Amino acid sequence: MEESDHHRLFMREAIREAFLADVSETWPNPRVGAIIVEQGLVVSRGHFQKDGGPHAEREALANLGRSPGTNATLYVTMEPCSTHGRTGACTNAIVEAGIKNIVIGTLDPTHSHRGAGLAVLRKAGLNVVSDVLREDCESINPGFEGRETP
Repeated sequence: MEESDHHRLFMREAIREAFLADVSETWPNPRVGAIIVEQGLVVSRGHFQKDGGPHAEREALANLGRSPGTNATLYVTMEPCSTHGRTGACTNAIVEAGIKNIVIGTLDPTHSHRGAGLAVLRKAGLNVVSDVLREDCESINPGFEGRETP
């Protein structure tokens, strides 16, 4: 199986994880799913559960219960946030955890955030792949056009 096939396979898992979220609990934020893969196996999962709560990436890292393996890959349906809001920047948590590979489904549609998370992760030396099953990831949150924070 080619690398792009692996990315699509695991992104579908992250999408399934995102759909576990209840939109009435996450609103006005989007539903997002994340999984961590090591040696071809899903070793952790997380999804954004409630407005004000930990984001999907932080959930997956916490649910892992240990440091990610050297070649771990994080799959996330939407670009990780790079700003410090109520939960802290997910990009910081990812870098601090030691993740070296990240696959992202779609960019954050919020104008002021779009692409900023990717830039932070790339600057930190992570291998970043984006737009994997982009349309499927965008369809998780129909009509969501982003959320500007004060």
